[in-house]
Amino acid sequence: MGSVKNLKIIEKAEKEKMGLGVFDFTNDYSVFDFGKMPDEIPNKGESICRMASYNFKELSKLGIKNHFIEMPKGSEMKVKLVRVLYPQKNEISENETNYLVPLEIIFRNSLPKGSSVFKRIEKKETTWEELGLDFVPEPGTKLEKPILDVSTKLESKDRYLTWDEAQKLSFLTDEQMSQMKSFAQKINEWITQKSQSIGLEHADGKVEFAIDDSGELMLVDVVGTPDENRLIFNEINVNKQVLRDYYTTTSWAKEVEENPKNAPKPENLPKELIDIASQMYMSVSEHWTGENVWNTPQISEVVETYQNFLKRA
Repeated sequence: MGSVKNLKIIEKAEKEKMGLGVFDFTNDYSVFDFGKMPDEIPNKGESICRMASYNFKELSKLGIKNHFIEMPKGSEMKVKLVRVLYPQKNEISENETNYLVPLEIIFRNSLPKGSSVFKRIEKKETTWEELGLDFVPEPGTKLEKPILDVSTKLESKDRYLTWDEAQKLSFLTDEQMSQMKSFAQKINEWITQKSQSIGLEHADGKVEFAIDDSGELMLVDVVGTPDENRLIFNEINVNKQVLRDYYTTTSWAKEVEENPKNAPKPENLPKELIDIASQMYMSVSEHWTGENVWNTPQISEVVETYQNFLKRA
């Protein structure tokens, strides 16, 4: 059971053999690493599932191996499974195969307001030079060359790493590390081009990988959706940030940041915002995949409705 999707294991992954499972995408959402929030966003799960399935099929054509098998129905995705090994328990060793790489690779094409990079800079957790920049950007800066970042995946709270730390933690070879970066850049380029084709900006996103049972790098989890990627229409978010933004206006956001384990239950979203978020997920999914499932409005119309909501809020 996850905060936004559940996994049904059909065949368990073994040391030398991949398993088989089904992701069930729910209408739940999560913000600030709190876990499941009190509301559901109608048709969110199916929207994400359809986009992710489409993306895996398209990325396969580009030579990027992934764990996608098929989409049995709108909110379910059948996938290959690998073992989850924890580096903090010393469960990974050299020449390991068939395991989840315990890293998240983040690509950043711009630095919109709300990007975690600014908070990390403020806390002196990194510098612009370490991120590969020779200038101090303002919120909203579009980068000529994308930044590639890396963080942990299987710890209680994600933490950013240097690439040397990431390689040591994951036990990847030099060749595997180089290929993982290359794949991440290739995926980023494809998502960016796809976004532009439907009038969206792709600001940033993340990907996860595994080493399969033959020792090859394999793209896993979910990729190229409003939950994994910051998609923007005319400087307005059309992604999960819409839900985060609402909660940043509440006292609960500060409480969960200061004491995430004992934070109180968050308040419910306004009914109007739930409807807008639902339309947003469905509209982006339909225009992205070319599938007319719900006959939703244009993305521009949904954004206009959202802007009117913000003016009244």
